[in-house]
Amino acid sequence: MTTVVKRPTGRDEVVEALLDAAARLLAVSPPDDVSLRGIAREAGVNHGLVHRHFGTRDDLVDRLLERTARNWTAELESTGDYERAIESILGSADDAEAGAGIWLRLLAWSLLTDPPGRSGAVHSRYATLDRLPSLLSGDDEEAAFTTAAALSLVFGWRFFHPYIRAALHLEDLDFTVLQGALRDHLHRLVKRP
Repeated sequence: MTTVVKRPTGRDEVVEALLDAAARLLAVSPPDDVSLRGIAREAGVNHGLVHRHFGTRDDLVDRLLERTARNWTAELESTGDYERAIESILGSADDAEAGAGIWLRLLAWSLLTDPPGRSGAVHSRYATLDRLPSLLSGDDEEAAFTTAAALSLVFGWRFFHPYIRAALHLEDLDFTVLQGALRDHLHRLVKRP
């Protein structure tokens, strides 16, 4: 029996289908291995539509980062919960053990491959993390420092946990236990008087 897949129609459906397809492919492959033709095929649309709606792969990646930031910001604004926002970046033990996640992978790729001077301006469009410090009470500068430390811990863990676990001989420790310990340290870091 053949499964009939509905092809996206209309600008908005096509754009969302392309972004969803790109997210699926980029979650498992490095950006250099993901072609616009492959994204179009995965989305079930003509290759020319990728160029029409996005232009280049870099433009598509930028839009994917913008969409991810927009969704994360909407969740943050609906809850106003600092720790939940940090938790969403840290991810579950299963998510973290599987890898850095699409947003962090793309962010790192774009930061590492952008020419010097381009990254700051481009990334300011979806750098919504600046909303986090205002959710902490107290001094604004101290809240920004606490947030920087928390994000550094989370980003570093999501990218480098395989190396950290091997270097510290923690490979035999259950990942869920290790992630829980890291989460406890993270919560102590962000708890403020």
